[in-house]
Amino acid sequence: MKSILRLLMQNLRDGSITLPYPERPAIQSNFRGMVQNEPEECTGCGLCAYVCTSSAITVLRVLDGFQWNYDPGQCTFCARCTQRCPKHALTMEGTRPPVYQLRGALRQSHDVKKKKKPAGTPIGPLPIEAAGSKDMVAGIGEQGEVR
Repeated sequence: MKSILRLLMQNLRDGSITLPYPERPAIQSNFRGMVQNEPEECTGCGLCAYVCTSSAITVLRVLDGFQWNYDPGQCTFCARCTQRCPKHALTMEGTRPPVYQLRGALRQSHDVKKKKKPAGTPIGPLPIEAAGSKDMVAGIGEQGEVR
């Protein structure tokens, strides 16, 4: 019992010997932070939601577009979504997420309207009459046979 009291008194006299932890350790070069979506580039194809193993990303279709949702609390930060995005609309931040206290405080949601095709963009292949001649339409020969 005396040895325990002696050790306790010695520790109180000497004070703390642990080093203070830095406020924020340095970020590594390959750090993967939260996913960011550029709604202007996003087409709403849903590939990001399809490859997301933790279901952190959902894409919901609505009448005039779609709704893109991301919950970093479920995210495993694997970066599959950014690798699969055909328009490269998704990126991963190089910084830590902010400190939060309420569940779902970092959730992101974007309502995006369907993108309209520019005026003059053909919806399908041109009919032969609109192309001018049969020779101008790819795959059709002189006699109208398909090449």
